[in-house]
Amino acid sequence: MKITRRQMVAGSSFALAMPFASSLAQAQAEPVTIKVHHFLGTQSNAHKFWIDPWAKRVEAASGGKMKIEVYPSMQLGGRPPQLFDQAKDGVVDIVWTLAGNTPGRFPRLEVFELPWVPSAKATRSPSKP
Repeated sequence: MKITRRQMVAGSSFALAMPFASSLAQAQAEPVTIKVHHFLGTQSNAHKFWIDPWAKRVEAASGGKMKIEVYPSMQLGGRPPQLFDQAKDGVVDIVWTLAGNTPGRFPRLEVFELPWVPSAKATRSPSKP
């Protein structure tokens, strides 16, 4: 039996694609789990009205393909200044933190903490009756 070049290319392409196809099928069967870690308590407004509802909306919108696990109150350990490192090191996927917790790490954001920068309230003009 003689194998043509076209058959050889098709056969080797199929052999190379099989591991990727099987891993893709497995990835579609298992939901993706995303870990969210923050320092706020479960009764805080940000957790109750933003983080938790957001996680539920993402799970519903993905049709169960994504699962979001929220860990409030530093449940996974550490201190609030270590949250960024936990995301960087892959312990969690998303963190809610404050740039002010880690001075010097986010220098462009520190401009908003300077005393002479007016707040949004101070820059508004008074309303006229």
